[in-house]
Amino acid sequence: MAAIGQPATVARSRRPFGVRLYLTLGFAAVASIAAGFSYLLITGSSEQAASEQAADVTIGRTVRLADRVGGHPPAGAAALISSVGDQGYSAWVFDAHDRLLTPRLSRGVALGEVPGRRLAIAAAMRGSRAVDQLPGVVSVVSAPIFRDGRISGAVLARAERPEEIARTIDALRGDRLTAAAIAVAVAVVIGFLIATAITTRVKRLAGSAARITEGRLDEPLEGTGGRDEITDLGTALETMRIALRETFGALSSERDRLSAIFDALDDAVMVVGPQGEVRFSNRAAEPLIGPDGKAIDVLVPWLVRAAERGTAEHDGLRVGDRVYAVGIRDLPAEDAVLAVVRDRTAGLRRELAEREFVSNAAHELRNPIAGISGAIEVLRAGAKDDPNARDHFLARLSEDVERVTRLTDSLLTLARMEAIGEETTEALDVGITIEEASQAVAPPDGIEVELDVGADVAAQGDPVLLRQVLIGLLTNAFKNTPPPGVVTLRAHRRTDGEVLIEVSDTGSGIATEEVGRVFERFYRGSGSLEQEGFGLGLSIAKRMVDVMEGEIGVESKIGTGSTFWVRLPVAESAATPVA
Repeated sequence: MAAIGQPATVARSRRPFGVRLYLTLGFAAVASIAAGFSYLLITGSSEQAASEQAADVTIGRTVRLADRVGGHPPAGAAALISSVGDQGYSAWVFDAHDRLLTPRLSRGVALGEVPGRRLAIAAAMRGSRAVDQLPGVVSVVSAPIFRDGRISGAVLARAERPEEIARTIDALRGDRLTAAAIAVAVAVVIGFLIATAITTRVKRLAGSAARITEGRLDEPLEGTGGRDEITDLGTALETMRIALRETFGALSSERDRLSAIFDALDDAVMVVGPQGEVRFSNRAAEPLIGPDGKAIDVLVPWLVRAAERGTAEHDGLRVGDRVYAVGIRDLPAEDAVLAVVRDRTAGLRRELAEREFVSNAAHELRNPIAGISGAIEVLRAGAKDDPNARDHFLARLSEDVERVTRLTDSLLTLARMEAIGEETTEALDVGITIEEASQAVAPPDGIEVELDVGADVAAQGDPVLLRQVLIGLLTNAFKNTPPPGVVTLRAHRRTDGEVLIEVSDTGSGIATEEVGRVFERFYRGSGSLEQEGFGLGLSIAKRMVDVMEGEIGVESKIGTGSTFWVRLPVAESAATPVA
């Protein structure tokens, strides 16, 4: 039975960037941002601390320089400034009247380049120190000079960050960069491991979901251990898998049951789409489906009519030599129509055969009954008193009664064969059955009987029925073979698993147009076949062969004779036929 549709195959895409990479990059980005903020915060505080430390160093140097200048003559102030070892330290000495006692250029820095110098000197003249932090890690410091307990001047100093502090800060900056890089690397590794752990479980669930989509519902899901949200997802999928397995099991059983029912139907059942494509069909519908998978052209107008009107029916649709009854109903929800087609050919032929049988039987009975009635009337009229007339009409009565008896026996035999149907067969020895049949019918004068039977030829059938068939075929052969002639019985085992039995004669043969009708009831041909019979012998023989699940046929040619053949299933061992 053709299926309505096929499950689609799940395509597993291979992405160049998966969730694992995204999670790893996310962890790396978070770590980089955290390291950057940490670096900026630490650097800012370090810079501030370094600036404060540099200012303290500058203040200390300036205070010591002021103390030394106060203990020496003013003329030696320049030498004292030069004695300070830091090349970034510049200083100027003023007396109590704000006069500059040292050169205006100190270690490459001019006095005029120092911002806020006047305020710083004024503060020092008042006996206090002034400290000013300038951009670019530069400190401006002023300190008073005391001689004999009185303020005798001021020292103004401009100092850049000391080299040892700068080296320390540079070293700390390098260490912070290294620490930040290590932190980012560790974050990437940890993020990759966490992402791998997450994506591995997600991949297992995705693989299990793919198997569910493919219909593999008997395999339990993986990755359902744990107590997190992924476990909850896996548990939900596992519950869904179990429910789907039970549902699909019930649906499969129902589908198989419906398939068996539809395939067992003699009526063709089809679901046809709007373009004539057959979406569903049972075995009986195969003759109504073309090689392109669409309904045959004869059905298309009725399918279109059903789609437009809702229903369509036809009791005598001809398709070749077959006649069908068609019933079609629209299925709006499916965008298709449901067609149920019944083959009426056999039924119509059976009805015609039954009518012909009744007509022929009545015709065959009418003649002898009319003869009997006529003879009785003549005898009543006085012929019974004439010995010669009485004997003549009594002989006619006897012939007509015998004819009615033979016809009745034939009809009863045919009726019995129609009633018993298929019966249990057994293994039989074909050679013995042929020999018994040839002995049961004596050949006419001038007719020779030849037997050609292979050794140990065994068939599956009924020995009594087969013998009756052969007797009938031999009787017909003797009737239609003028002397001198030969009737031959042959039997041999074929390579296709069948036993072939043939009855050949050298008679006048059967016309080609009559060969196909010789097994019809009451058919007697054009005077060359069963001239004296009723036309039932071959019909009875065919039914007997059908009961034995075999085949019967004939090959004939005018002027050369006929060969009637019987094919039966081969049997491995044979039993002795019933005598």
